[in-house]
Amino acid sequence: MRRTLFALLTLALLAPVALGQPKPEPAPQPADAGATVYQKVVRSTAWVHSDRGGGKLATGTGSLVDKGRRLVLTNYHVVGDVKRATVYFPEFEGREAKKTISDRKHYTDRAGKLGISGEVVELDKGADLALIRLDRIPDGVAELPLAADSPDPGQSVHSIGNPGKSGALWVYTPGKVRQVYSKKWKAKLDEKTTVSFEAKVIETDSPTNPGDSGGPLVNDKAELVGVTQGGAIDAQSISIFVDLSEVKRLLNRRAVQLLRADGAAVQPKDPVKDPPKAREKALESKDDGKFFGEAAWKKVSPAAEKLLKEKGTDFLVETYMTPPKGDADKIAAMKPADREKFFKDMVEARAKELNLQGVYVLVTKTPATLYVEISNPKDFPAGLATKLKTTLLASFKDKKFDEGLTKVIDMTLDAKGLGEKK
Repeated sequence: MRRTLFALLTLALLAPVALGQPKPEPAPQPADAGATVYQKVVRSTAWVHSDRGGGKLATGTGSLVDKGRRLVLTNYHVVGDVKRATVYFPEFEGREAKKTISDRKHYTDRAGKLGISGEVVELDKGADLALIRLDRIPDGVAELPLAADSPDPGQSVHSIGNPGKSGALWVYTPGKVRQVYSKKWKAKLDEKTTVSFEAKVIETDSPTNPGDSGGPLVNDKAELVGVTQGGAIDAQSISIFVDLSEVKRLLNRRAVQLLRADGAAVQPKDPVKDPPKAREKALESKDDGKFFGEAAWKKVSPAAEKLLKEKGTDFLVETYMTPPKGDADKIAAMKPADREKFFKDMVEARAKELNLQGVYVLVTKTPATLYVEISNPKDFPAGLATKLKTTLLASFKDKKFDEGLTKVIDMTLDAKGLGEKK
C-alpha cells in the first residue's frame, strides 16, 4: 500500500514533464521608460534662437504647449526683451522616421526652410517664463500635455534640452525630484544685466547646462511638470525647474486666453452692452504681512461677497512681508519713480492674471509700499483709487491699520451704493 501511494505521488510530481506540457513563458521585460518618454516629448520640443543684436545670439529650448494657438513655452531669460524669436523643431530619419536628427549643422544649413519665426506675446519676468506665438506649425509637431499636479519628491522625471557645450541637439536627461518649494534667485540675462526671479520650483538631481533653459521637464506619462531654468550656483548635482503651477498661471492670463487659434486676438466685449460675467466666488484676500487685527480682517470677506453678488464687482486685499515678485533689497534701492512703476506693473499683471474687475489693494512691509488699483474705473466715482490710497496712508501713518481697512471697505461699498444707510 505504501509503495503504491509513493508511486502515485511521484507520478503526480513528474506529470507536467512526463506529459510534455509547455514551460511557462518568461514575463516580458518592461520597455525602457526613458526611451518611450523621449520619443513622445521630443516631437514637442524646440530649439529657440533669440537675436539680441550686435551679432549676439542667445539659444535655448522650448516646448509647444498649445498647438491651436501655436504657443511655445520657454524662459524669459532665453528670449530677453526681443519682440521676435526663431524656433526649430526636430526632423527624423531611419526606419519609421523615429531617429532624431541631432546634428546642429543640419538645421543651421537649412535655417531658411526649418527656422520658424514667432512673436514673443507674453512674459512672466518674475517666474522666468515666456510664450512665443509661431507663424506656423510644421507637420508632425505635437502639443505637449500638462500634468494635473506638480511632481512629488522621489518621482522620476525626464528633460530634453539643447546644451550649448554639446555637439548634439535634443539631448535627453533623466532625474529624480528632490523637492518642490518657493525660491528666489538671480541669473544673468546678458553680460551686463542681472535679473531676479521668484517662483515655485522643482529641484532635481539631473544635470542641466546653458542651452537647456526653457526645455520641458516631464513625468513618466510624458506630461509637462516643469520648465528647465538652470543649475544652482555653488551646488553640485542640483538643477532648478520652474514648477507647473507657474506655467498654468501664465497660460491662464487673460491676454493669453484672448489669443485665437486663427492668429487674431479675440476682441474684448463692450463692457456696457455685454459686461463680463462675474465669477461665482469672491477672490480670496490674504494678510501675509500681518497688518490687520482679526476683527477688522473678518470684514473683508463679507464685503467682497456682497460686492460680487450684488454688483458683479471684485474686492481684493493682499499684504506681504516682501513683494511676491522681485528682490526686496533691490526694489527698496530704486528711485521713487522706478519703484512706483515696478509696483504698478506688478499690480496690473496680477489684476490681469485674475481677470479682476474692481478694487485691488496691495501692501508690502519691506519696502513699505501701498498701491491701489481699480481695473474698471468708469464703474466707480472719479478719483476713488486716490481717495482709498490717501485714506489708508493716513491711517497707516498713525498706526491705525484696522481703522484704515474698515474705512476703505466702507468707501468701496458706498461707491457702489451698498453702504449702510445712516
